Amino acid sequence: MKNTFNKKIIITLLVLTIILTLFAGCLKKDIDTVVHLTDDKKTVYIHTQRQIDYLHAPSYAAGLYAKGKAEYSKPKGITLKWDEFPNDGKYEVIVSEKQNMNDAVTYQTTETNLKITNLKIGTNYYWKVANDKTGKTGSFYVNSTAPRNLSVDGVTNVRDLGGWSLGDGKSVKQGMIYRCGRLNKSSADSPVIEITADGIKTMREVMGVKSEIDLREVDNGEIGGITSSPLGGDVQYVNIPMKWDGDMWNDNKDKILETFAFLADKDNYPLIFHCNIGTDRTGMIAFLINALLGVEESDLIKDYLFSNLGNIGGARHKSGVTDSPYYKAVQSAIGSDLKEKTYNALANFGVPAYQLDSIINLLTTNILA
Repeated sequence: MKNTFNKKIIITLLVLTIILTLFAGCLKKDIDTVVHLTDDKKTVYIHTQRQIDYLHAPSYAAGLYAKGKAEYSKPKGITLKWDEFPNDGKYEVIVSEKQNMNDAVTYQTTETNLKITNLKIGTNYYWKVANDKTGKTGSFYVNSTAPRNLSVDGVTNVRDLGGWSLGDGKSVKQGMIYRCGRLNKSSADSPVIEITADGIKTMREVMGVKSEIDLREVDNGEIGGITSSPLGGDVQYVNIPMKWDGDMWNDNKDKILETFAFLADKDNYPLIFHCNIGTDRTGMIAFLINALLGVEESDLIKDYLFSNLGNIGGARHKSGVTDSPYYKAVQSAIGSDLKEKTYNALANFGVPAYQLDSIINLLTTNILA
């Protein structure tokens, strides 16, 4: 009897230790990574400690880190720092993905440091201060752990579908297709734009968004009264209203086909797609796209549950994918792996092969490219 009691105590202590260990990371204060001009390819991380802990936890423990009721989805900033030198009251900082500094972005500041966000993962960056007579060039490498989450003011749950490894020397191309929450208030009598001016600038200038796919319904007013993109009249706005119910796969067949036809056209990129909070209908499309490209199922689940770090109104669970008709349709299709099964499931559903092939070609890249 005593041995049984002792075993129960030991098991209880082990469980408490695991729980406390899981939460320990969440209690750590996030500090922006500092990169000095003298640094050479220093590795930096865009994920917060809470996000890192979540990404390393099993899917059933996702709720320990976020429950979808607070904003934890944004990335950390990276702070570039240099020594003070005589200037005309401002510094010009040039940042590029290329060592020859082509296609660089120029920032201006009056301080001897600059905080930047929304960097690509698995990417080398080079930077210098234009009016620094020493001519020094610093560099850093952004860790490749996906997802690439982004900070867009006024919008929650924003991330790039790109950056995931495909396990064959390739990855999903970054900067092409993004998932996010709504840009305007849903079910409003007249348009109430929630994305801010800074958020619009980020989507237009940093993300380069040319098209917006809005998956919200029109008949019930969910779309919030808009008829064009809050990002501006020159951004192509396409409403493909999908039902949000227990069978989003079969009940939205025509809309899924319309979505994949749009995704197959290279002229529509870069693009964003969203529903209300960017989790269920958006999650279905994101799953189908990245499964088609060859992302592993465990990573697809991680990406789906990452939405809990956003302010989405409530938690989502793994069963939101694994119990869904679209997941079951993929799993029941012929194929030796998830990629092949997804291709065949979509083809059987009615998506033409040339569209599927186009999407794969558009969104796949060599890791070293």
